Amino acid sequence: MNPISKNKLIAINTLVSQYGIDKDTKAMMVEGFSLGRCSSTKDLYDEEATLMLQHLQQNDPNRAAIEKMKGKIFYYCHEMGWTVPRRSPPTGGAGGGRVVDMKRLDEWCKGRSYLKKKLDWYKYKELPKLVTQFEQVYSSFIHSLNKK
Repeated sequence: MNPISKNKLIAINTLVSQYGIDKDTKAMMVEGFSLGRCSSTKDLYDEEATLMLQHLQQNDPNRAAIEKMKGKIFYYCHEMGWTVPRRSPPTGGAGGGRVVDMKRLDEWCKGRSYLKKKLDWYKYKELPKLVTQFEQVYSSFIHSLNKK
């Protein structure tokens, strides 16, 4: 088991602070995600931290607005062809279709976006500016197509 990464530790503690979660509640949450092994976020294993971070992100009061803004970015990715084939589910069933190439999008975000971090690390208040920036990327893409 790997120890918690610095980025996840910061992200968890930032969300805990933003949501106004007190020390005792935070310690109980950590105990729950570590199955009683520890009560401090710095002692979490990386896998436990991932689960706790996902839990905190899913309970964000701005979740619907965040998903809507990310959806707009995903729409532009599809329009520009930043997609990969959808994997077939492990249980069989229908695969097919295309999904956003998250590796490509995250590389773009880390290298070119205004805060230089992966899409999932953008907070609610930061996303509107990122969406505007991505709209400009899409506009440049369309403009380059029209030149040809």
